[in-house]
Amino acid sequence: MSLSDLAAIGGLLSSFAVLVSLIYLGLQTHQNAKHSRALIQQGRAARITETALSLAELRDSDGIEKCFQGARDITAKDLSRFLNICRAIFISAEDSFLQHEQGLLDEVAFASFEASLRSGMGAPGVAAGWIVSRDMYEPKFRDYIDRVLGDLAGGQARSLDRWNAALDSLAPPAR
Repeated sequence: MSLSDLAAIGGLLSSFAVLVSLIYLGLQTHQNAKHSRALIQQGRAARITETALSLAELRDSDGIEKCFQGARDITAKDLSRFLNICRAIFISAEDSFLQHEQGLLDEVAFASFEASLRSGMGAPGVAAGWIVSRDMYEPKFRDYIDRVLGDLAGGQARSLDRWNAALDSLAPPAR
């Protein structure tokens, strides 16, 4: 076997090693992308859970509950607290929206986000909180939320109405 034959075999082995390395790199990149999406979803779930639990606790206050309902007879202190609650809701929503825009939040998670958003924006106080603070957010997100509010204004029932309808649907039929 000549020196040129050995060089050809070495080149072939080198090419094979590069191919194996590229396949391995591709697998690692794919796994890393899946891991990143899982971390994003886990962080989103933790944020939403924390917000929901905080809201449940804060809604124990009659003044905050009146703000959610869109009452006009509220105190300045309750309004200030409520607008901070709205801010937390909107920042979380903006984050989910932007993650979806960047391809980091898949369609299933975004559909879940949208359903939750439509339900939450059905509360008159939250919708009013958006109108008061909308200029604080990214323009594409503002337009998106404005469209959601426009859709809701088209006739979606309030959450209490939906709640009562759900309870009615569970009641045994009258005889």
